[in-house]
Amino acid sequence: MKHRPVKKIQREIFSALMILVSFMTILTAFFSIWVNLSTERKSLDENLINIAQAVSQSSIVRSELENAGEPVADITCTYIDTMKQSMSNIDVISLVDRSNIRNYHTNKELINTVYDGTVPDFDMHGKSAYVENSTGPSGSQRRAYAPVYDENGNYCGFVIAVMLNRSINRIIMSTVFIHLVCTAGVIVFALILSYMLSNRIKKQLLGYEPGTFSAMFSIRDNILESLEEGILAVDREQNILYMNRSAEKMLEGQENIAEDMSLENVISKGEKSMHIPLHFIKNSDIVADKIPVMENGKTEGALCILRDRTELTRIAEDLSGVRFLVESMRANNHEFTNKLHVILGLIQMGNIQEAGEYITNLTSIQQSFIHRIMKNIEDPTVCALLIGKYSRCAELDVEFSIEAESCLHRDDISLPSGDLVTIIGNLIENALDSLDSLDSASGQPKQLSIGIFTQPHAMIINVDDTGTGISDDIRDEIFQNGFSTKGEGRGTGLYIVNELIKKYNGTVSLESEPDTGTTFTVTLTD
Repeated sequence: MKHRPVKKIQREIFSALMILVSFMTILTAFFSIWVNLSTERKSLDENLINIAQAVSQSSIVRSELENAGEPVADITCTYIDTMKQSMSNIDVISLVDRSNIRNYHTNKELINTVYDGTVPDFDMHGKSAYVENSTGPSGSQRRAYAPVYDENGNYCGFVIAVMLNRSINRIIMSTVFIHLVCTAGVIVFALILSYMLSNRIKKQLLGYEPGTFSAMFSIRDNILESLEEGILAVDREQNILYMNRSAEKMLEGQENIAEDMSLENVISKGEKSMHIPLHFIKNSDIVADKIPVMENGKTEGALCILRDRTELTRIAEDLSGVRFLVESMRANNHEFTNKLHVILGLIQMGNIQEAGEYITNLTSIQQSFIHRIMKNIEDPTVCALLIGKYSRCAELDVEFSIEAESCLHRDDISLPSGDLVTIIGNLIENALDSLDSLDSASGQPKQLSIGIFTQPHAMIINVDDTGTGISDDIRDEIFQNGFSTKGEGRGTGLYIVNELIKKYNGTVSLESEPDTGTTFTVTLTD
């Protein structure tokens, strides 16, 4: 059962992001509110001054204040009332003459009353309009004072434009509310984003805590590094993502490794390839299993498992060579016993010269055959097999020969020697069985010929005999496991041969004529 404590890391990520985002959002909101309120206050003051100056520079207002003491003209009241109604931020407009009498006031009850508020000192402000906080009949307020001068520049009075503090506070609260709503929106968005991000990180960590994940990765990395098999991982673009020490050792000195591995079909089609020989690595017997790495039904890369069979193959070849040499010695023992009997008979008959010629002839033929095999067949295991089969044929009175131009260059093909010995040995044994079943009274010669030919990445093997042949009605069955015309417990040799040929993408063809002979032709590629 897998232990996946996901809540802690998810909670930590979520909390950290929320604290950070909330802090930054609130800090930004306070700064934005402060800037906006400062800007808003300046804008309100400028608006008050502009309105006060606009009223003070009106000819209607100037005329009204020049005629101070007379009843307020209706046109003046209508003009100022209309102006105030068009300005939503202005609460009060008042006209005060030089005698501090209110010639006009938004509150009509205060018209022609004495102004008892702060008298503006325009000399201190350069005879121009200015703003200050004050308290009037309508309550706490922000005032703009603007002087009124006649055409000769004489002071006639002043204009007051007022915005009550409750109106200002309403504007401030509206600004703060908008900022708080935006801040809350940002925090909610950050909340959702943090939740999604923490879930994504949790998924990428496969549900494990970072410490647990790191420990597991370290353990698995140590396991992969300790394997004798080479491990190579690539992505979809065949970039190498991982290579353990064994793989580095096997592929040391190789360039364009990913390209040489031929992973196109594995990545593009998701096809698995097993036990593929790596021909680009010289003087080694390395095979690779190429496995696609799938995620959500899509190939994301490939994994190569490399196995170095060089030492194992060498030991197997040595053991196979010893086995076939022992068989050769056993066959030679029977053959030379018969030859010694012939020599002994010639000596007893007094034919000393004929005995000497017989010995010389036998030695010359055998040495020539063995020399030819060792010269043209570079694989020592196959050499030992052919020498053993030569002795076996001599024992069975079968004429054994190697086709002209036969050669086996080990650099041409990387098929393991053990598999080659299995194929060649079974074909020869099948031919010997056919020759052994010939009726000696028929007078048909017992001949067996083998040809081995190689070129880069290809091999052809011919085994020809003059045996009983194979009838047409059983040709399709001879490669089946257990099929034999020689009784039970037989019929595995040709089946094994056929399976090995399929393994190396080879072909086998058969030509046979009853009572004449059979020819097997095997083509192997790598």
